[in-house]
Amino acid sequence: MRRKNDRSRQVYEVLLELYPAEYRQEFGEEMRYVFSELLKDARPQGRYAILRLWARTIADTGWSAAVQHVMNHKERKTMQKNTNDKIMRNGVFGQIALMTLLLLLVPLLAMQFNTGVNWTLLDFVVMGLLIFSVSSLFVVIARRTSKKHRLLVAAGCGILFVYIWAELAVGIFLTWGS
Repeated sequence: MRRKNDRSRQVYEVLLELYPAEYRQEFGEEMRYVFSELLKDARPQGRYAILRLWARTIADTGWSAAVQHVMNHKERKTMQKNTNDKIMRNGVFGQIALMTLLLLLVPLLAMQFNTGVNWTLLDFVVMGLLIFSVSSLFVVIARRTSKKHRLLVAAGCGILFVYIWAELAVGIFLTWGS
């Protein structure tokens, strides 16, 4: 149980990296504490309570981190110096959000012309979160690595995306309830 809590906290630390540095410095400890308490409350309720916590946490982090970046941009507080490197620019998370929405138009349009494509609202939300989260994870890691290693980071994120997608679609390695 202790190991799972530690792993959840490590993943949450990665999510906190999506926030601007100033925001993390001001609110990071409080956010860690609140997540830790929510995790403690969810553990006795079982796997589905933990999954619901993670779904809320990822959705909230994606939204609130994007809002904080927009607020920083409006206030002219930059996280990095102006650069030609697109990954280092502040607007990259907005571009990821826009590209995610554009990618989700593909199944939406397919549903209009093909009865074999039948996505629910939950399908769109989960896929949107998956695309945005893995893309943002790539940016956060790529910012901390050299340019020559970004291809490896991209490959790793691509593999992670395909694995999660396959698990959600057909459950290749894990079975969620019998």
